[in-house]
Amino acid sequence: METIMKKQFDLTGKIALVTGAGQGLGKEFARSLASAGADVFIMARNVPRAEKAAEEIHEETGRKIWARFIDVTDEHSVMDAVQFVRDTTGRLDILVNNAALGRGVTPLQDTTLEEWNATMNTNLNGTFLCMKHFGKMMIAQKSGCVINLASLGGKVCLKNCCTGAYDVSKAAVEGLTRCMAGEWAQYNIRVNSICPGYILTDINKAYIAEHGDFYEKSLDHIPTRVWGNPEQMGDIAVFIASDAASYINGSNLVADGGYTIF
Repeated sequence: METIMKKQFDLTGKIALVTGAGQGLGKEFARSLASAGADVFIMARNVPRAEKAAEEIHEETGRKIWARFIDVTDEHSVMDAVQFVRDTTGRLDILVNNAALGRGVTPLQDTTLEEWNATMNTNLNGTFLCMKHFGKMMIAQKSGCVINLASLGGKVCLKNCCTGAYDVSKAAVEGLTRCMAGEWAQYNIRVNSICPGYILTDINKAYIAEHGDFYEKSLDHIPTRVWGNPEQMGDIAVFIASDAASYINGSNLVADGGYTIF
């Protein structure tokens, strides 16, 4: 039984790509997928950071890891990245649309149109462009798994936070996920999203250090009274990408310690 279960989660022979993978959750998604056996493209705007992440993950896992530039808001950049994947591996099995701008600290009434558009362009339009062009590869090969990054903020109003463009963009990503799960099922492509709650990424740790009371206040809304860690999100990505989740399509897997219970 143990051997059968390991096989269900084994990604050996799969080709994965993670955007925004030079740090944070993106880097952890790449590491987890590689640890499960996949060869991984790490793509980000910060190439030195992506290259460093690729080197680390290769040393840890022994898998083939490629680092490359991508700007998910630029359609030509996305198309160039697709060609790079075609030329390198000839196929793509797993696409993780992780690249995003984080939550801002400006109240909606003070948010400029430029700030609003910047968030939408990366979080929503970037996901759309990557799905559009990498999706064509998957449609041609009639197989694939797309994992989009939604957010707790796209489902509920978070207390003690400035809501606005970020939350709206993530709610839209969840909607896009459901739509394309239905449209692409005919091509044997599954489309799902992950909805993380509060996660202890380096960026969030830095925010907590500057706003000491925010962490304690947030725990009042989390039944488990703990924040999640990036490794837990990586495990979820492996599950969604694996044969163990072969009947899961169009779902938004919530991992928030129970925040949305109330």
